[in-house]
Parts: sequence; C-alpha cells; structure tokens
Amino acid sequence: MSALARTQPDVDLPYAAHDVLSAADLARHGIDSHQVRRLLRAGRLHRLCTGWYATRRPENAVDRHLLLARAVVRHLDGRVALSHHSRVLIAGLPVWRADLSAVHVTRVGDRVTRRRPHVVSHSAVPGLVPITPAPEPGPPALGPLVPLAVAVVQTGLVAGAMDAAICGDAALRAGLVTAGSLREATVLLSGHRGIRAAAAALERCDGRHESPGETRLAHLLADLGLPVTPQLEVSTRLGTRRADFRIDGTRVLVEFDGKVKYTDPQHGADVLWQEKRRQDALEDEGWTVVRVTWSDLDRPELVWERIRAAIARSRPFEATPR
Repeated sequence: MSALARTQPDVDLPYAAHDVLSAADLARHGIDSHQVRRLLRAGRLHRLCTGWYATRRPENAVDRHLLLARAVVRHLDGRVALSHHSRVLIAGLPVWRADLSAVHVTRVGDRVTRRRPHVVSHSAVPGLVPITPAPEPGPPALGPLVPLAVAVVQTGLVAGAMDAAICGDAALRAGLVTAGSLREATVLLSGHRGIRAAAAALERCDGRHESPGETRLAHLLADLGLPVTPQLEVSTRLGTRRADFRIDGTRVLVEFDGKVKYTDPQHGADVLWQEKRRQDALEDEGWTVVRVTWSDLDRPELVWERIRAAIARSRPFEATPR
C-alpha cells in the first residue's frame, strides 16, 4: 500500500436500502472508482453485477440471490415484477434445483423475453396483475411482485415440477397460498412449456409436508402407488409423537431422515439419542419404522423393497396399536 493510500481517510458509505448500492449511488456521494476498488478490497463492498454492490458479505447462495434481486428490481424500476423462484425466495420459501445465478422477473406490458448473465426478464403474462407490498416503516418496499401462487407455478416452469411442489407445500403450510389459488395460477399460465408437469405436481401439494425432503418422499410414495397419511399422531410411552408418513392400512411408518440435525457439533449426539428413544417408543407400540435418506430418494426401487419388506414383517393391522 502506498503512503498516499495509507493517509486517505475512511470512506463513509451512503445509506443502503436493502443492503445494495449502485455505482450511481456511490458517484452521487463523491465516491470514485478508485475508492470503490479500495472498498471492495477492504470487504466493505461486495460486487453483485456490473454497477451494483452489496454493503455486506452474502451469507450463502440464497442470500446473494436475494441481494441481487433487490439490485435488479431497483435497476429496472417499475418495468418488471419480481417473479419465479426469485419471488418465492423473497417470501422465505425453499427451492431445490432452481438456478440461483440469475434473478427472474416478469415484464409489465412488454411481450419480449430478455436473457442476461445475471437476470432473465420474461415477457408479460396476459391477465397477470402484479402486486405492490404495503408500505411499512423502514426501507422502501422492494417493488412490484407477481402474486405468490403465480411465482410457485413459474418456478416449476423454469426449475422443474418438483421445485414447484416443494415451494408449494411450504407456501400452503405457511398459509401464504391456497390450493385454489395454485389452480388459478396454472390456468393463467396455461400454454407455457412445462405447465402440465407443474400442474400435476401441484395437485399433490399438501401443507402437512414439513421439508423439501418430505415433499420429495411424498411424491415418491405416490409414484409407488402407496396411499399414505402425513404427520400421523401416535400415542407412545413418551407421549404423542408424529410420524412423517403412515402407509394406510398397515402398521408401517416412513420417516424422512435429512441427517442435517445430527451434524450440529453441540447438539448432534443428543438429537441422535432422542431420535433413537422416539423410534424405540414407536416400535414398542407395534409400528415398523422405515427411514429414508436424501440419497435414497434417487433409488425408488430400493425404497419400495424396504417398505414391502417392512409390511411383510409388521404385525397384522387388525390389532390396532395404542
């Protein structure tokens, strides 16, 4: 570092609504390109795309996408509504395979689709009326948004039907959409490529599915032709416990095991012990438990063999357990 650089005073960054600033914002406050480079090296600014910066380090890929989304909406001021999985993520809902490298928006009144490295701008949808969040104290509202049910369906069009199902389940569970609004959104987007697969996946949506893994497992069980009841309450010596799925007409429970909860260095061992006690209590009541991991979901034939074996060795259903 030169002597001149060492003697330069610290740069005061302007207020950043939603933690993003544009190069124009910085220039208006007298911060030139040399100072921007110093701020980047110092970790006080983080580049999002050409001409846009975050004032904090993104925590992960989702957080970076959300910061980029705020920059894109500001840059395209009023010409677009945040849509697809970008809108879904803003609502705090999960996705699975959605590409987070580019923000997705839907144009207002323009029937042209434009693709750039950091943003995909989809053509306007006839009949689609964007919503504007109600003003609240604090930073200004993000800007126009497509209705959440529409964004869930749009997510299925670009990321695959399972992504639509995953965020659809979460939205239903949180009370942010209804089954009826999801159906209306599929009608609005009829004719788009991938709409049939997305609509079929959304017809299976159930707000009782509590994680992306449970959603995928529910669809796998349906594909295997197994009728199930999600979140079955079972009385045990430890009290009432809920099982992810019960194979209807049997004493077989199917549990999704994401394993993430076991990797916490502080609580992993205790969680593992509590989970073992819970399974022992369920089995003491005559239930057979089949645990399915994330990797098992890609091997439906293995899951089917394990469930079929569990049904074969489980006690007759007529003697209903407590």
